[in-house]
Amino acid sequence: MKYPIRMGRLDISNYFSPVAAKLEAVEAELQRTVSSDVPIVRRLAEHVSKGGGKRLRPGLVLLACRLCGCATGEDVRFAAIFELIHTATLIHDDVIDHSATRRGRPSLNAAWGNTLSVLFGDFLYLQAVHSALASRSWRMMEILAEVATRMIEGELVQNECLYSLDTSRKTYFDILERKTAMLFAACAECGAVLSGRDDGACRKLNAFGLEMGRAFQLMDDLLDYTATSDQMGKPVLSDLREGKLTLPMLALLERAPNDAKPIVARAWGSDAPISKDDSRQLLALLGRHGCLDEPRELAMQASRAATASLPDDGDPEITKLLREIPEMLLERTN
Repeated sequence: MKYPIRMGRLDISNYFSPVAAKLEAVEAELQRTVSSDVPIVRRLAEHVSKGGGKRLRPGLVLLACRLCGCATGEDVRFAAIFELIHTATLIHDDVIDHSATRRGRPSLNAAWGNTLSVLFGDFLYLQAVHSALASRSWRMMEILAEVATRMIEGELVQNECLYSLDTSRKTYFDILERKTAMLFAACAECGAVLSGRDDGACRKLNAFGLEMGRAFQLMDDLLDYTATSDQMGKPVLSDLREGKLTLPMLALLERAPNDAKPIVARAWGSDAPISKDDSRQLLALLGRHGCLDEPRELAMQASRAATASLPDDGDPEITKLLREIPEMLLERTN
């Protein structure tokens, strides 16, 4: 892993410095796990690995394990497992969404087609399961099965309401929790489980990760309307173009439906990108009606709830870092 990793103007390696050596070991574990004597698997793995990534979820696993005093090497194993699951989900999402780019590069499906991409995503899932089985931690297997099930349910719910103006806030938050927040919750709880901590510590770290994941996704949905294509590594307004109504648009449809609906209709009625005029008009409406303020405020609330959920009996240095990370996520620009 190369340092520093930058999230917007913030250097996230500052937060992961206590586990920097472990993160290097995670990179080696990822390479080992996806290695294959099948040439096409190697080529697909190489394409994905060049896309990089923030490694936020593995970092969270490692910090949570350090917080709880995990004394085994299983922290590296499960940090890699969660990154494999996350990567597999991104690959499948790109196929479903017909995404052409990922982190500023051609997505796997754009470069290799849908069939190979789906199969490679399945391969990553199964490699994650194989590695988890080798740990003989049945509680972690339960957690992995639960989070994978909920993520798939979230994808099913999201696809059921694509291109639907009837999407509700309740549905939006349900998708957010299943597709994103529960994976963060599992990453954090992993630290308590692998350290043999009691149920109370497991619940606290689960709650920390869940709220952190909520803050992360709320900011992600906001950035789709406020960041640039270069910052995001994909076209802006991608969510709307792909038929997804996230919180900014849901708020605008509530507050100014007569202005918003024609823009949505044009975005969904054409295969072309959203026009510059419609983009400017949409962003002006979002600002005028305060629709960008609510996601940020809810993300701030989730960030505060995350820090309040942390156990108070762990490593003080790591506790401080974990309290700062949810706040740092509020400042990200990509």
